[in-house]
This record gives sequence, C-alpha cells and structure tokens, in this order.
Amino acid sequence: MRTIGLQLRFQDSYDMAVAAGVVEYARTKGQWRLKGQGPLFSETLADCDGLIARIESEEDARSMAALGIPVIDIANSASGGLFNQVTNDDHQTGVNAARYLKESGSRNWGWCGVSRVRWASQRLKGFLEGSGLSIAGVASFTESLGWWRQLYEVSEELEAWLSTLPKPISLFCCNDISAMKVELACQRVGIAIPDDVMVLGVDNETLICELATPSISSIQVDCRTIGYEAAVLLDGLLDGTIHALQSRKIAPLVVIERESTRYVHCSDDQVAQALRLIKREASYGLTAAEVAAESAISRRALEMRFKKERGRTILEEIVRQRLQEASRLLIYSSLTVSEVGQLSGFTSEHRFFALFKEAYGMTPLSYRKERRQL
Repeated sequence: MRTIGLQLRFQDSYDMAVAAGVVEYARTKGQWRLKGQGPLFSETLADCDGLIARIESEEDARSMAALGIPVIDIANSASGGLFNQVTNDDHQTGVNAARYLKESGSRNWGWCGVSRVRWASQRLKGFLEGSGLSIAGVASFTESLGWWRQLYEVSEELEAWLSTLPKPISLFCCNDISAMKVELACQRVGIAIPDDVMVLGVDNETLICELATPSISSIQVDCRTIGYEAAVLLDGLLDGTIHALQSRKIAPLVVIERESTRYVHCSDDQVAQALRLIKREASYGLTAAEVAAESAISRRALEMRFKKERGRTILEEIVRQRLQEASRLLIYSSLTVSEVGQLSGFTSEHRFFALFKEAYGMTPLSYRKERRQL
C-alpha cells in the first residue's frame, strides 16, 4: 500500500478538479491511499511515499524538497525545475485568449496580471504572440496574487488605470479573481462591460464567473486531466520507470462565453449589429435571411459588407457559432451527440456531423472522447 499526499488548497473548483483526477487514477491502482493537507484536512504528509502539490512560493518549494520524496508540482508558480511538473499550458492559454478576443473586433488590448509568477508571465507571452503585439502595444496592470485576492478592497490605482484606457478595449485577465476585481472597479467608475471594456478570465471558477454582474467569460483549464496525469507521472517515479525530470503541459479547453464578452466591436455598425444577433440567436434556428431582415440595408449590401469585415459570409458565421456551442456541449454535458446537434441549432444530424468533422478534423464523438480523456 502506497500513501499519496495531496498538498492543495481545496478551496476552489480548480484544486477540487485536480484532486478528482488524482482520485480517478488512484482507483485504477487499488494500492493507493490518499491523504490531504489543506484548509479541510489536518493530516501530516511526512509519512507519504509521494506528493502532488500546489507549490506557490520558494518557501513551499523548500519545504517540499525537505520531505525527500517524489513531488509533482501542479502550480507552475515557483518550483523552478526542482520538481517534476504537470501543469496547464499557460502559453497556449494566452494564445487562445488572443484568438478569441480578436473575433470581437477590438483594436485595443489590455492585460491584467500577477507579478513574479511563472504561469502569469507565460500567459502574457502567449497573449502577445496570439495578438501579434509587443508589450508596448498592450495596456498592462500587474499586482501580486495576494493583492488581487482582496476582491472588495478598493484600489484607486486600478480605477484610474481603467478610466484612462482607450475604449473600447478587450482585457485579458490572468485568472477569474483578477477579472472579478476589474469588473468591480469598472462598476465603481461607471465603465460599461462589455460595451466599453470586454473582460476575459481564466480557470472558469463557476461561482465567481456566474455571480459576477455581468457574468464573466473564462477559459476552462483541464484540471481533471492535470490531476490524472500528475498521478500517472508520480506512479512512474515511484515504480522507477521514470528518472529524468519531466514537465508535462495540458492544453486548456474552450472559452466559456458569458456576458462580459458578448459584444462585437466593428467599424461598420450594420455588421456589428448582425454579429451581435448571431451571437445571441445562432443556436435557435437563426437564418441569414432573418439576420438581413433586422438590418437597415439590403441583404446584398449587408452580405458584401459582412464579408469585407469578417472574411466570411453571414451563413458561415452562423455555422461557426453553432459549432462552437456544439464543442462546448460535447465536453461539458451528458447529452447525446444528436441532442448536442439539435441544441446547437442544426436541424440535420448528417449536416451537423459533416460540418463538425470539416471544422475539427474528427467526428463529434471522437472530439468528446479526446477532450474528456484522462
């Protein structure tokens, strides 16, 4: 029997999902006993055979190293090559954020980050790469993680920074806590979200994102797979089949779109109006003709202007929105593939399958299995 320690916060859905992934792998072993240490547990980890830990500071790193047992770091904050790691692909998270926000049509970009932690700097690097901008081209506000966690502490500095930003602007916040603090600051100074400032977070902490007003769009991190793969790596270290230090990156999942980014900035008002309608109604049987009927110009004129602005037709945009909704439902719901197609706005199952495979390179069922695999 091996005793495996979990040094996690157990205070948010991130750590709980990581723990769930570890538990899932432990069930396949039969000879693993799990012990937790954190706010909900008082067990000591000194007698563990191995440890899966959130290492957030140099002090954490020193205390973990002193245990003299194999340790897997899942935080990517401060361990600096001392331990094996299984973490979110933070660089790709930043790239994905830029790609998503580009679709809003914003010409102005901003970053709200955490100072002196590796995962935040990697998200910023990915964001710059995805946007094609240098750091000089992105408005930036950084503070310590502890500062951001004081959600309801008023910051005149943050409010002043937000007030002087060019509008409209798309802000990539390094996590959902920072996104929430930004929203609260915007409310105090009368900045409209998402009309003036779009806000995108990371982690999809449901309680934070859903309770915020407006609700916060966020990139879903694949925490369960992080936990599972951390357990796989730890098992290899304990069995002696893995010797060299490894750093495994787990790709983030989809953007969970909510109210904080449901707006489109576009130089053409008619195209912007059409895009907002498509975002709201694509999954409810919306047709290109209905989009054109809401416009003040002819369908032909709207189609031409739409293609010029977006590089695709109105129908192609509708299909794209439906496929994005389908991909989200495939990962996060237990609906059948047929039900996913219907709820995403596809009236033909055959057409749904064909369009999905064309866009994602695999069938809807294969996509579900791949993105859910542990």
